[in-house]
Amino acid sequence: MLDNILCLKEKFDVFILDVYGVIWGGKEPIKGALETMQDLKKAQKKVILLSNSTLRQKQAEEFQAQKGFIKGVHYDEVYTSGELVYDTFSHDKRKLKYYTFARPNPEVFQNSPYQEVFNPEQADFVYLGAPQTFENSYWKDHLNIEHFEKQLKQFYQLDLPLICANPDLRAYEDQYDESVIRQGTIARYYEDLGGDVEYFGKPYPLIFDFALQNTQAPDNKILMVGDTLETDILGAKTYGIKTALVMTGIARDHMKEEEFSSMEEYCKEVQIIPDYIVKTI
Repeated sequence: MLDNILCLKEKFDVFILDVYGVIWGGKEPIKGALETMQDLKKAQKKVILLSNSTLRQKQAEEFQAQKGFIKGVHYDEVYTSGELVYDTFSHDKRKLKYYTFARPNPEVFQNSPYQEVFNPEQADFVYLGAPQTFENSYWKDHLNIEHFEKQLKQFYQLDLPLICANPDLRAYEDQYDESVIRQGTIARYYEDLGGDVEYFGKPYPLIFDFALQNTQAPDNKILMVGDTLETDILGAKTYGIKTALVMTGIARDHMKEEEFSSMEEYCKEVQIIPDYIVKTI
């Protein structure tokens, strides 16, 4: 196991970094993340943030700046599944009607021909917002899916497809010390019911095309750094680029929950093997 990503600095020209669990711990930056990112930039490496966040690109830049990650100082570009959804929706010519599940995200619908409706019976599809509820003047995260099951069963009875712009199952946020559910958990439950889901983001190849559209480096010089096997690592491996799993996020938690003695052993069990395992970014 390597100590950090700088051990791989000479092997790669492009470093694609997931955000949650890699550089951001939910309440503060992962220890050493800011310094490592600056070191990569000083070494003339291209640093790309690639997140399953549903924020638009400009929003994501501002959000990262609030956390201390500055474009041009710590990274070159940030790409999000939200920006990819916006790009896809804005090029669609169909005048579809959509219903928003949970927290609204109107920015991804700007310039689209879609019309929002407030009764799912009138909708052509459901857009999955973050699985949060508005309580006491703020959006509350949840640790499990129980609160949303009744509504999802209603969507299934109406035979509505879901659009999932964040395939992550869980993420670290500041309301809890443990990870909270994200849209991927909702989508997986819906598929288990028998419903249809269309995904945007990691692990699907289109998001990697999107993130690397301005990158000329060969695949063997690109490294994806993630904390989640099912999205970050599987997605990059399927796409054909090298992968590094950090021990600061979701995969580490799953390994401990399932009582494996090492990450190597756990990766073999789930049959997703990263090229490198590192303690931290």
